[in-house]
Amino acid sequence: MRAPLVTIIIPCFNQAQYLPETLNSVLAQTYINWECIIVNDGSTDDTDNIARTYCNLDSRFQYQSKQNGGVSSARNYGLKFASGEYIQFLDSDDLLAENKLQ
Repeated sequence: MRAPLVTIIIPCFNQAQYLPETLNSVLAQTYINWECIIVNDGSTDDTDNIARTYCNLDSRFQYQSKQNGGVSSARNYGLKFASGEYIQFLDSDDLLAENKLQ
């Protein structure tokens, strides 16, 4: 039996300085059946480049971009692309403990 897919949704607005550490905490998960949807909510910093770098690094990362509408709008937008049985919201300046999804 396959482990259920967990979708992690990360809304981002001008958080490029924190985003790599946040995405590294996703990569460090002991539970491996996840997808991570990074939603750029109209950032004007380097969020786009960082998100694309991680998408190239690991195919479990997905990138979506939209006009700024606020954190709730970005989370809801990310839900449109979610395939997981479970949803984990994660702010772009927060970290997941390595066994959080486990």
